[in-house]
Amino acid sequence: MNKNLVHISDLIFYKKSSKDILEFLRKNKIENLEFFIEPLDEDYTKKMLEILENYEFKSISFHGPFRKCNLADMTKDSWEKTLYSYEESFKLSKKYNPSFMVLHSNEGIPSQKIDKELKNKISEKIDSLVKLGRKYDIDVVIENVGIGKNMVFSQEEYEDMILKNNYKCLIDIGHAYLNRWNINELVKKLKNNILGYHFHNNNGLHDEHKPISHGKINYLDIVELIKTYTPSANIVLEYDFNEDSEILLEDYNKLKELFN
Repeated sequence: MNKNLVHISDLIFYKKSSKDILEFLRKNKIENLEFFIEPLDEDYTKKMLEILENYEFKSISFHGPFRKCNLADMTKDSWEKTLYSYEESFKLSKKYNPSFMVLHSNEGIPSQKIDKELKNKISEKIDSLVKLGRKYDIDVVIENVGIGKNMVFSQEEYEDMILKNNYKCLIDIGHAYLNRWNINELVKKLKNNILGYHFHNNNGLHDEHKPISHGKINYLDIVELIKTYTPSANIVLEYDFNEDSEILLEDYNKLKELFN
């Protein structure tokens, strides 16, 4: 069985140039990365491709388009852009043999009524994108997103959706904590479907994407839970781009030791 591999999300590098990112990766011998992928953002896509073509990774995953794509947006134009973005993402990422592609499950739009009809329509879109991923032999993993009033699916609804459809999923620990989900039960229930985790911390009120040692979540407990129930899932440190990359590096190395 494969061991948990620790990855860094390129979110922390969002404001940096490809030259600076490559220098950091080479200097610190970073082996595993998760790339955000946004086909509708040409400049960002160009930067991402420069890194992929000029650095050799041991393991990579991709975070699907979200800045310009929201499954809760029910306009025809929005869905057409989302379908285009994901198909282009699958085409591009297939070349690099990713572990998976992350899909938001998804945030509600402010002032939008989150009801059964909306949930059903979002569920249909999720299913379409999962099937599209299969066409390209890429596992789409459904991430739990949305905080408080913007949370579309409750823990029970999220779990039911994953298990009923046998979807693969990625658990964002920070989001689960903010929504007061029972993380122990979540992991135990979905253990056979979980391919990855997003690690970041917060103050219990806002989705801050702080380093794992800077917040209210006890990640030592989370590490033991993951090692016990999902010993081959990817761990992705998803820190905000305003955070210190040196702290990220410290956490990356500490987690590699803990999961070894």
